[in-house]
Amino acid sequence: MALHSGLSAQRRGIALIALPLAAAIGVCTGCAPSSPQAQEAVSDPVPATSSSISPPKATPSLGNSPASSRGQQPASSQPSTIAPTKAPSSTAAKTSSVAETPKSSETSLSPLATGAKTGASLKALPSSAAPMSKATAQLFAAVNAGKPKGVKAAIKNGADLSAKDESGRTALMRAVIKKNPAIAKELFEAGADPDVKDDFYESAFLRASANGQVATLKLFIDGGADITAVNRMGGTALTVASENGQVQAVRHLLRTDIPVDHVNDLGWTALHETIVLGQGTNNAITIARLLITNGPTRI
Repeated sequence: MALHSGLSAQRRGIALIALPLAAAIGVCTGCAPSSPQAQEAVSDPVPATSSSISPPKATPSLGNSPASSRGQQPASSQPSTIAPTKAPSSTAAKTSSVAETPKSSETSLSPLATGAKTGASLKALPSSAAPMSKATAQLFAAVNAGKPKGVKAAIKNGADLSAKDESGRTALMRAVIKKNPAIAKELFEAGADPDVKDDFYESAFLRASANGQVATLKLFIDGGADITAVNRMGGTALTVASENGQVQAVRHLLRTDIPVDHVNDLGWTALHETIVLGQGTNNAITIARLLITNGPTRI
C-alpha cells in the first residue's frame, strides 16, 4: 500500500512537469508554419488574391464533351502569377464606371435630354400674335416710327385696329406707350378700343393715366372708357396715377365717378400708394390732399 501511494505521487509530479512542457511545445509549434502553403504565403509579398485560391473545379455533366474538358485544362494549368495581372483590368473597369457616373447624373438633371432619349418631341408654344396683313403691319410700323400720315394711310388700306403684337398690345396701346397723343387720337377716333388688355393686363386707358397723358386720358373717358378697369394688381386708373405722382391725371379722374377708396389686391387705396411710394414729394403731398379733401362732386 505504501509502495502504491509512492508511485502515484511520483506520477503526479511527472504530470505536473509534463503539462507546462507540452503547452510550451504547442505554442512553438503554432508559431512555425505548419505547411508549405503557409510558408509560401508568408514569404510572398504579393497580396493574396485569386492566385492564392484555386479556381473551383467544374462539376462534370453528361453533356460535356472531351473538347470542352480539354479547353478547360490549359486554364487550370496556367501559373498562379497570371491571375493578379487581371486585377488592374477590373479596377480600370470600376474606374471607368465611376468616371461615367457624372454623365448619367447630368442627363438625369436635364429634362430636355431625358425627353429626347425617350423619344419625346418638343412643340413650340403658340404665339399670341396672329399673322398680320400688309396694312396692319404698316400700321404698327407707322405707330412705332411716330408717323401720323403713315397711320392714316394704313387705316385707309384696311388695317386691323384690334390686332396685337407679340406682347398682346394693340396699335393704340403702342401709341400711348410712345406718348404720341396725335396718333392715339387718330386710332381712337377710327374705332380703337382703349380698354383692351395686353399680356401684362394693362390697357391704353390705364397706361395713359399712369403716364399722366391728360389729353389722351380725357379723350378716353369722354369716349366711354371703363373707369372701373383694374390692372394685374387690382389698381384702378386713380391708383396708378396716384402712385406715379400724376397730379393733373388725379384731378381729372376725381371729376368722374371713379371710387376714391378702392382697395387693390395688396390692401392699399390710392392714398396708401401716394403716401408710401410718393415719399413726401410735392406731387405726393398734393395728391394726398386731393384724395382726402375732395370727392367726385367737390372739384
